[in-house]
Amino acid sequence: MNFERVKQYIKDAGLPNFRIAQVQEAVFKRGISSWNEASNLPAELRAKLAQEQPILSFKVSKIVVSRQDRTAKALLTLNDGLQIETVLLKPQDTWSVCVSSQVGCALHCSFCSTGKMGFKRDLTEEEITDQVLMWYQYIHKEKLGERISSVVFMGMGEPLLNYLNVVKAAHDLSNPDYLNIGARHISISTSGIADKLHKLALDLPQANLAVSLHNADNAERSKLMPVNRKYDLDDLKKALEEYIAMTGRQVFLEYSVLENINSRPEHIRKLADWIYSIKDNYLLHVNLIACNLGRGEKTDERVVKNFAAGLKAMGIGVTIRKSMGNDILAACGQLAAQHR
Repeated sequence: MNFERVKQYIKDAGLPNFRIAQVQEAVFKRGISSWNEASNLPAELRAKLAQEQPILSFKVSKIVVSRQDRTAKALLTLNDGLQIETVLLKPQDTWSVCVSSQVGCALHCSFCSTGKMGFKRDLTEEEITDQVLMWYQYIHKEKLGERISSVVFMGMGEPLLNYLNVVKAAHDLSNPDYLNIGARHISISTSGIADKLHKLALDLPQANLAVSLHNADNAERSKLMPVNRKYDLDDLKKALEEYIAMTGRQVFLEYSVLENINSRPEHIRKLADWIYSIKDNYLLHVNLIACNLGRGEKTDERVVKNFAAGLKAMGIGVTIRKSMGNDILAACGQLAAQHR
């Protein structure tokens, strides 16, 4: 919901300012999904808002819930008929939302379902924040109790190629008048758009940065991730050194382990060597995950554990992330691709 637009609508209608506070309480505190639920507003105002100021900027076409864990994934239909997806997951004790920033993606990473869809358009600031608001409504409706404590820009699309809308959305999400998610609980994941990291350090210095690396060999990474042909590992290294110097923040290197593709001992050595070549490398931390291959399949966890052990033996900080929602196609783009 574009709260600023709704506030202006109420002011233009000549209504008292306390109506704005009532709207804010209903939407961002009670998580209403329909204006009819805003019992603190007059019936006439509820009807007008429902007709002219919808709470969400899209329709929820489908929600699937994992039987293995509490992960839920939603397929959303935008006003122009295009579709995106978003995920609600609980990796620890609180809820986290994974949002999309684009319809499709132009980067064509070989292991990513979204990349196979091609790029359609950028999402607006409102379409991004509404994904979190939709899950906030879901949590209230299902009486799941806990609040949403973090947001990760790791869904469909490359966030740094929709830079302005992503930064605006991140500021909105951390606004105390909106969903009040702490800036340090917002994570931006990039495939390595190196020339945007300087600006990101200025605009979102408190946000977490995650870089999808997946290989530390230029030739092999270019095959997995064509973006490496424009921003190679040397470019990324320089950009990360500057980002760390500017923010002093830890940076996460995301590495999806693909058996026999980027999981061999030489891949461990090259990754460790690349990390050690970066100034202030103690602020780099590797997140490993068994790649979600779809159809309920993923990389053998023994391969992931062996990779982690190899990195630890070389003094690299590493965490194995829990793979969630394999049975509901929760990896980026899988549900939308199946629906298409």
